[in-house]
Amino acid sequence: MTASLTVENLSVRYRTPHGSVHALRHVNMEARPGEVIGIVGESGCGKSTLVTALANLLPANASVDGSIRYGALDLTGLDERHRRALRGDEIALVGQDPMTAFNPVLTIGDQLIDFQHHRKDIGRADKKNRIADMLAKVGISDADRRMANYPHELSGGMRQRVAIAAALLTDPGLLIADEPTTALDVTMEAQIIHLLRELRREYNGVIIVVSHHLGVIAELCDRVYVMYAGEVVESGDVDAIFHDARHPYTRALLACDPARFHERLERLPTIPGSLPSLTQLPVGCVYAPRCADCFEPCPVHPPPVVRLSADHAVSCHGARA
Repeated sequence: MTASLTVENLSVRYRTPHGSVHALRHVNMEARPGEVIGIVGESGCGKSTLVTALANLLPANASVDGSIRYGALDLTGLDERHRRALRGDEIALVGQDPMTAFNPVLTIGDQLIDFQHHRKDIGRADKKNRIADMLAKVGISDADRRMANYPHELSGGMRQRVAIAAALLTDPGLLIADEPTTALDVTMEAQIIHLLRELRREYNGVIIVVSHHLGVIAELCDRVYVMYAGEVVESGDVDAIFHDARHPYTRALLACDPARFHERLERLPTIPGSLPSLTQLPVGCVYAPRCADCFEPCPVHPPPVVRLSADHAVSCHGARA
């Protein structure tokens, strides 16, 4: 099934011995088939909680409000049996650590066959043929040899390619790549970005790419959601975010991107301060304590969502349509 993804007013809390952690608050997002959506922000801003919610993999201590609609289904209202049926068949997740993505005591081939367990209409030989085709598609040659390998016999870059192949073998309508280049060196990162760019030409489902690496987002995505402390503070098409950012946090992130500097610096720029505690959030704008543009209403009133265009919105008191 190829369907749109719509997240409406999604909030996620974790119950802990130290209190309730407000990991996500009132998140709204939309993704249409054929689109690549980027989610960007600092570590701890809620990116992984959001994609974990999309993949129906939240832990038992999480409580969810709002809705996640995939086609006609509301994923938040499904029981565990239906959630398990969707994972793999319709929703696939490529994690950020290719070193631990596979069982170390099974060959790559056996695991990729297992990934196709839902395909009752084809036999083992046909599944192996699909694996060979998919490995070639992600740039891995000599498929028979690689299927006989164990995970430790492959490099990190090859394991990440195999992880992407495994996800695509399930024919998902929603493919989530959570920090797919984090554990790789610069050369391997460039190869994975190139691979994902090539795959999007043939894949007609929804792709969600999560990263703190702005270059990855700029290279791959059609639209971008910028997150801070569990909230979406700005969203828009990739050109609007990178060339006409309106939220002070988005502008600060872009100003800290090392790729923007062509001369050697003694010290890289940073955003002063730190993320607020998610157990005791500020009363007004969550970014106000760190914001250079903070003024009177910011610390005491939550900011409105200002619609700048059909595809560009910002949550900020200082924004003007």
